[in-house]
Amino acid sequence: MIRYLLMAICLLYSLSSPIPVRADDPDLPSRAAKILKKHCYSCHGVKFEVPGFNVLDHAVLVAQPADATPYVTAGKLDASLIWQRIAVDKDMPPQKIDDRISDQDLEVLRRWIVDGAAAPTYTNREFITEEHVLRSIRDDLQEMQPESRSHQRYLSLHAISNNPRYTDADLRLYRAAVVKLLNSVSRRSRIVNPPMVDVPAERSSEGNVFRVDLRDFGWSAADWQLALQGYPFGLSWNDNKLQAFARDIEQLVGSLSFDGIAYVRADWFVTKASRPATYHALLNIPETAGELETRLGVDTKQDFLQDRLNRAGFAGSGVSHQNRLVDRHEGSVASYYYRSYDFDKAFGRGVLYRFPLGPRFDGNPHDQFAFEHAGGEIIWDLPNGLQGYMLVDAEGKRIDKGPIEIVRDMREIAGSPEIVNAVSCIGCHRHGLLDYRDMVSGSQSLTSDDRTKVDALYTRPDRLQEILTSDRNRYLAALKLAIGPYLQIREATDTAITEFPEPISTVAKWYDQDMSLADVAAELGFENADALAPTIQYNQKLKDLGLAPLASDSTIPRRMWDTQQESPSSIFQRTAVALGVGSGMNPN
Repeated sequence: MIRYLLMAICLLYSLSSPIPVRADDPDLPSRAAKILKKHCYSCHGVKFEVPGFNVLDHAVLVAQPADATPYVTAGKLDASLIWQRIAVDKDMPPQKIDDRISDQDLEVLRRWIVDGAAAPTYTNREFITEEHVLRSIRDDLQEMQPESRSHQRYLSLHAISNNPRYTDADLRLYRAAVVKLLNSVSRRSRIVNPPMVDVPAERSSEGNVFRVDLRDFGWSAADWQLALQGYPFGLSWNDNKLQAFARDIEQLVGSLSFDGIAYVRADWFVTKASRPATYHALLNIPETAGELETRLGVDTKQDFLQDRLNRAGFAGSGVSHQNRLVDRHEGSVASYYYRSYDFDKAFGRGVLYRFPLGPRFDGNPHDQFAFEHAGGEIIWDLPNGLQGYMLVDAEGKRIDKGPIEIVRDMREIAGSPEIVNAVSCIGCHRHGLLDYRDMVSGSQSLTSDDRTKVDALYTRPDRLQEILTSDRNRYLAALKLAIGPYLQIREATDTAITEFPEPISTVAKWYDQDMSLADVAAELGFENADALAPTIQYNQKLKDLGLAPLASDSTIPRRMWDTQQESPSSIFQRTAVALGVGSGMNPN
């Protein structure tokens, strides 16, 4: 798609005279971003037709890779891949008339690159203070029954709302990520849309502070405590008014239930709870596939022996180096249970076309033709209709990451080629089960009972497609209930739920980005980021913490900012101390 789009831009540009755009136009970056979103984003941000390329991710656009031409090089059209494809290759004719870009928009893109390709900023939202967040939580607790207060926890997105990096659409995606994540680790049978306590009821999907009732998700206070291990943003504020709100919240919740944290940063929670070990703990995933199958009412061996599974083997999986086999089971608890078998060798019993009747187990009457696998992925439907994920080794033991010699994520959803449970799986299976079809049953020459067994297990393509579509529709119905109220609003009311980016993996990737001065200021609660720069420049304590690059318009790594590897206090917390904001506080 991007090739055709850029050719269209080139043709239009060559046929028109430039339309002036003021060089000092402060809205130029935002206008350029809107054009890219309209014409490129669906393929390069939602579908990711080029792995890892989000046309609205400014850091990706202007990155300077050592082995490739950058998409955009500030001030240099001839060193910008996008413009090269427009002006040199001319290989992007539009597929349909709606793809054409107006002459005015074309000039905006050209001028934006020439003028430095600045990142857009969005500053039209009201700044949300720490006092507003704490007062909203205090007031919410006061209005509920006393016996319910100890079960309440709060997640806030106000640092994201205050950050000029993010658009209103981005903020909506953040809200969707929070709700999808909560329901993706829920042990309950219904989708829950947690209330936002900082906005009136008529704007229930537009706030920034979520109330999480632990009972709605089947969690105990101990489960929540486990989820907060390593929380790097806890503060005891120096401001007397904020201290008073914090004391009120503790009193309302009850000192025995209060963990010392009035609210948790929602973007951090989404990123942490979509990865081991928090994901495994909140969803209560056992340590072995056998335990999980018992819990879900699945008997894989009996299903194999009794021809009660749907099987497909194929090569060229999006993640597997070798061939892959997928079995679908039905359980007495789970409506579906998919288990893949992945291989680390392309010979012997690692070749499905020669050994299609595995896995090997005691009592397998076809052991002579049973494969030997190296690991796999498990996907099952949760009681609320979303999906659970588990990675296992050859013995069926739960693992956190897939060995890169067996499986690899070319999109780097988790920030590297490693497949990390569950964030990589969530990003890949954003619409539920992926389509696949069997390539094994017609490609081997077994005879007699072995051939009959292959015919019984391996599912014909039309029947398999029916099953996959049915399972996918169940997932999409639950997904719409979870994230539709936050995304299908305003100008996107009629947009299909499948046309939005996957929220959890997107937010996790945003969270892991290097941090600018504006990012740091928003997270510390400073409304004016520019005022923070000279403070960093002349404060030796802040320089000693590694923040000096921020004063010269550079960035710092996120992992440096929130790490607790060198101290119980994160750099964020130590920065708050140096600036007089407050002192670090870890969950009780």
